[in-house]
Amino acid sequence: MRRTARTAAAFLAAVCGPALCISTPGTATAAPGAAGPEILPFTQTWRRCDHSKFDYIGGGYYGRPNAAVRVEGGEVVADLQFATGVPNTPYDVRLIQVPRSSAQTCNPGDPGVAATTMFTDGAGGGSVTVRAPIAPGATGAWLSMTRPNPLTQTPLEFYTSTLVFEF
Repeated sequence: MRRTARTAAAFLAAVCGPALCISTPGTATAAPGAAGPEILPFTQTWRRCDHSKFDYIGGGYYGRPNAAVRVEGGEVVADLQFATGVPNTPYDVRLIQVPRSSAQTCNPGDPGVAATTMFTDGAGGGSVTVRAPIAPGATGAWLSMTRPNPLTQTPLEFYTSTLVFEF
């Protein structure tokens, strides 16, 4: 748990730059029109498109993703940073806007879904920016990062944001 807190603090310091960052305990939600980005932590939880969890599927890797999400000119923008992943490997990153039905798909190209591929470097680190216009009726967005499995539909590695960024 301490490693996660240190990683989040280091990421927050990197995003804020020389400015002093102060955080308070509680729910991480951003007020509409907030000045800065909201930091979304990730866990090894595989989720449905409505952000509900799949039961009995656990992660087995140790990557550390974080994302800074903001609204910018009618678009939702997520800057994702990733450390300690599998070196020289592609990861699929999706920005999924909610509300969505759990029966609705959230594949790249679906309404309210923006996707890209992030490639890690030789040390297993990487970063990518995903942006999409805010969909009509959308109230928030969350992020999913997966490493595809060539043998099954369950990804080899998966991370999802624990919170939904509210517009």
